[in-house]
Amino acid sequence: MARKQKLKWGATSAVTLFAVVALMIWIAPSRQTSSAQEAMAASGPLISRGYTDAPAGTASIAGDSAGGGVLLELRVAEGQSVKRGDIVAVLSGYPIADVTVRVNEAELEKAKRQRESMVSGYRVAEIAEQEVVVKSAVEENKLKNLEMQRSGKPPDQKELELKISRQKLESAQARLQVMKETLATDLAQIDTDISIKQAKLDNARATREQALVRSPIDGLVVQIWTRPGERVSQYGIAKIVDMSKMRVFADVDEVHLGRIAVGGKVQVTFRGSPTIYTGKISRIAPAVKRMQRTEPDNGSSTDARVVQVEITLDDPSSTPQVLGRETRVTFL
Repeated sequence: MARKQKLKWGATSAVTLFAVVALMIWIAPSRQTSSAQEAMAASGPLISRGYTDAPAGTASIAGDSAGGGVLLELRVAEGQSVKRGDIVAVLSGYPIADVTVRVNEAELEKAKRQRESMVSGYRVAEIAEQEVVVKSAVEENKLKNLEMQRSGKPPDQKELELKISRQKLESAQARLQVMKETLATDLAQIDTDISIKQAKLDNARATREQALVRSPIDGLVVQIWTRPGERVSQYGIAKIVDMSKMRVFADVDEVHLGRIAVGGKVQVTFRGSPTIYTGKISRIAPAVKRMQRTEPDNGSSTDARVVQVEITLDDPSSTPQVLGRETRVTFL
């Protein structure tokens, strides 16, 4: 009986011990996780690696295909600063377009000079001279009327002389009217020609402009893809970056998302320089991305789920103007 009781207590103790061990195994991971999180929270500020880039201030210059497919002239070099509207390159269609512009400019100038001669040249002088003739004829007709009233000539002779005088006046007036109307018609025609030639010139200039590649922004030429004599690359001719829009992009593990927020302060140092620059978080990407993270100690790589954080520096002009430079970001 005592032996059975002993066996019963032994079995009960074994079951109890097994239950305690299972409970400890179940609790251990959650305690480890909690401890790890507490350790992270107590370990100080969050530090991440990043790099510099300026996606919002980057422009790839390709030019208009209508201006030509071959690069004729390159007017910039890597590292050169350019202003918005500066000519960066000239395409192969420029020479013909430029000749067309010059021809149209000459034709327009010729038409303008013709019009100027019409309104201030010999034709205006002729009209002024004819106006004098008409005025003289009017006076002569008046004198003839007075003369006939006092003359003792036969009535039919008087009527004939008056008729001749009126016809002379009417002829002079008609000639003056024709000269004025002809000038007005010619002026209208030359004005129409000038408008047409101006439109042709505008079109020619627009075509020539298509062969000129201009910078759309103020910035720095950071890369050139096409050289003179080459067909324009699929990437374009050059890449220009507005360095004032340079940002720092850092990858933060998703487990630390609770420790950062838009507007949060950061400190940034560039690789190879001890200078500390201040900034703030301007954007946190809404999506998580997977990446391979290499451990610096043993060189092994592990999968990581990170979120990209965009950082705006407080004084971009004082920071090194280099894209792709590695940085160390401390989230405060």
